[in-house]
Amino acid sequence: MLGYIIYGDGAAKRPALWDRQISGGTFVALEMGRHPRPNGLVALYRARQGARMLREAGVRSAVFPVDFPYTALFIRQGILPIDTLPLRRTLAAPLARRRLESGGYQPTQAVVAVSGERPVREVTECAKALALNYRYVLLSVKGGAELFSRNLRREYGISLVLEPSPDQLNRADALILFSPRTDLTLDNPILYTLYPGGEAGRGRLALCLPAALAEQTETNCDREQLAAALYAMGALTAENLLSEML
Repeated sequence: MLGYIIYGDGAAKRPALWDRQISGGTFVALEMGRHPRPNGLVALYRARQGARMLREAGVRSAVFPVDFPYTALFIRQGILPIDTLPLRRTLAAPLARRRLESGGYQPTQAVVAVSGERPVREVTECAKALALNYRYVLLSVKGGAELFSRNLRREYGISLVLEPSPDQLNRADALILFSPRTDLTLDNPILYTLYPGGEAGRGRLALCLPAALAEQTETNCDREQLAAALYAMGALTAENLLSEML
């Protein structure tokens, strides 16, 4: 069960739980009023009480408000913000493809690069999706790429460029990083940095909740977390989200 935290001036002073439906997804909603002294004893007591209520309701992850002053407290109580990274990684290949198309890059000429620490499924699925559309796909991972590349060639008749040099990665039209690289310039025309901490730089892949849904949420709702939660529930598809993004 996923939680949904409502925090604002119009909310009830004492924490209260209720079920909330959003686009076919059901959340355990925690409503908390904004306290004039957010670091005071009363406010902290109510915050701990709210976190305990969510935990006792079986919630371990929740959509947090963007201005929530008790995020660290809730994490210590075992309630974590929804992780948006898996969804960003899922959308990276189709979104890179759309940006390449809109930029006029031809499938037979564009160079697309994928780099990761290991050839885990998220990395190889991204490389495969791009290789099915572009002739020149570079894959930079540590070990195990040869088997994946052979299987791709046997099944689809397409080849990858393995063990590309930093210069080749720097010259790629699109670069998708699943782990940090300190040896690259990161000034590619299209860049996605899909690892913890990577969302703060130029390579951030921003999620966009459909406008009709965004209108139903509180103004301080973290809509990227909500998008990831609804996708995990099956209430939103990748196509729904991509239709709002470019």
